[in-house]
Amino acid sequence: MSARRFAFFAALAFFVMFVASNLVANSLLRSWRLDLTEGRDYSLSSGTRQILAELSEPVQLTLYYSRDATVQLPEVQAYAARVRELLQTYAARSRGRVRFVEADVAPFTETEDQATAAGVEPRQASAGGDPIYFGLVGANAIDDRRTIPFFDPNREAFLEYELTRLIYELENPNRTSVGLISALQLDPAAPRSAFAAEMGRLLDVQVLAADFTEIPDVDVLAIIHPGALSPSQLYAIDQHILRHGRAFIALDPASLAAQQQGGGFDPFNPSAAIPVASNLEPLLSRWGVALSDDVVLDADGALDVNAQLPDGSVVRAPQPLFFAVPAAQLDRQDLMTAWLRRGINFGLSGALSASEREGLHVTPLARTSATTMHMSADQALLRPSPEIVRSMWPATSGRIETLAVRLSGVVQTAFPDGAPQGAALPGEGQEALTRSTATAEIVIISDTDFLTDDFYVDPQTGASAADNASFALNAIDVLGGSDALVSLRSRAPSARRMELVEDMERQAQERISDRQQVLEAELSQTEAQLAELQARGRGSGFFTGDLGAELTPEENVAIERFRARAMAVRSELRSVERNLRGDIDRLEALIVFLNVWLAPLLVAGAGLFFLWRRQQRGKGAPR
Repeated sequence: MSARRFAFFAALAFFVMFVASNLVANSLLRSWRLDLTEGRDYSLSSGTRQILAELSEPVQLTLYYSRDATVQLPEVQAYAARVRELLQTYAARSRGRVRFVEADVAPFTETEDQATAAGVEPRQASAGGDPIYFGLVGANAIDDRRTIPFFDPNREAFLEYELTRLIYELENPNRTSVGLISALQLDPAAPRSAFAAEMGRLLDVQVLAADFTEIPDVDVLAIIHPGALSPSQLYAIDQHILRHGRAFIALDPASLAAQQQGGGFDPFNPSAAIPVASNLEPLLSRWGVALSDDVVLDADGALDVNAQLPDGSVVRAPQPLFFAVPAAQLDRQDLMTAWLRRGINFGLSGALSASEREGLHVTPLARTSATTMHMSADQALLRPSPEIVRSMWPATSGRIETLAVRLSGVVQTAFPDGAPQGAALPGEGQEALTRSTATAEIVIISDTDFLTDDFYVDPQTGASAADNASFALNAIDVLGGSDALVSLRSRAPSARRMELVEDMERQAQERISDRQQVLEAELSQTEAQLAELQARGRGSGFFTGDLGAELTPEENVAIERFRARAMAVRSELRSVERNLRGDIDRLEALIVFLNVWLAPLLVAGAGLFFLWRRQQRGKGAPR
């Protein structure tokens, strides 16, 4: 065989091998991914992988997306690519259990009708423009559907949780069941608050009777300011948490809601009034958590209230007894609090302290500022005026206090010596537990008044002014998921901050601000000089209202001096802005060089070097 024919057949064989290897890799290695991003943006969490592996029936995910309508919106296009790639990863990882399709939604088409009927919400990017559809519809084998109406780029940190939650709900379509223990008026069947109404709308709530001795098999146990619980009831709570591991607990050293219901009765102790304080001992101490007996006041977050002055007038004044915890003081990684943006309002809240227990991890979810003090619960319930509170404030303010925590891990029983007398024994086939059988997830909050309408509902519109109810409902919703779903956390956005450029801009802005302050100081000095001239009788009267007066030489000198200084400062400011622009342009040029030109130059340089070496060896070879 000639060399030319051999080369032809060799090239053809390599081409066939290349095509065949790509086909084999596409079918056998479809689920393989190499994620080199710092935040592991394209890698699924272990919880998501577990839920995908446990799917018992196929799930179809349909992404409705308006491609043409988003041509002029690069930020939406970038996020759509992020959603699309993540959905493709879901499909690849599920080994056929998740099927992903994308539907391009154009105006006045059958696809648009399907998207609208499925619950995908159109958004109007501009007046007169085509609506944008960017949502997801999931369906299982029996055509049960779940919908994400619109993918908001601002919620990118929770994208994986929302997608995994949708798949989990298709696999487990029943609503989260909640067992409620409370001495407050929170029955969703006869709601007296917005929170109770929302619980009834979103959750399957079962209110436990006053004399309960057993707790039904529910997904989440919610304990919100309980009455005086008997040892038998505490034991029932202990065993339920050890067996099921999911509890939302809100306690209070001084409950305003209970105080207002003081004329009624405690359903857990009909002979006594509703206690204004609640606790859950000995369970809390067994978990390493302690709730203070007194109340925390926060001056930095103090909410404005109506306060009466000594002369009888009423003014708005900050009241540290009632304070807001802004989003910055919430845990930005935990899914229960990470997406909250309006903060949470607390009132007469206690403080939580937690110590680590073996196998149990404590995560603070909400904290006060560092400007705090404590007050006895009895005194706080008298609601002293803001003026009195200010007079009591110590010279050196207190410390940052924890208001809400999340416990994750293995918890031990609070009854190591066995069940108390009269306690209900475990059902047939069950035994008393001394430690949790699975990973426990418990949320504990040191306030219950934050769930009353007065603390977060706008009385004029009925809308939420803070994320109080959202926090509680989101916590219960997360707790109601599977172990895999609860283990998910928020992610950092894929769009990275340009920290170096932001630092340069911040430093330039600081220099500009400094020069502006210098100019303002000199303007004040000039005004003082003009006022002094007027006071001495050497002024023209122009600056006191006589606009027809002619300026005196002294006034002209002062004004000209200030004008000259103002021009010099403005020139300095323009120089700072030019330097900033120049620094950014040089940084951009350096990045372009490193990303575009450096690699080719290095390859070319290496090639020239090896060529030179080869020529040198050729010259030195014997002839």
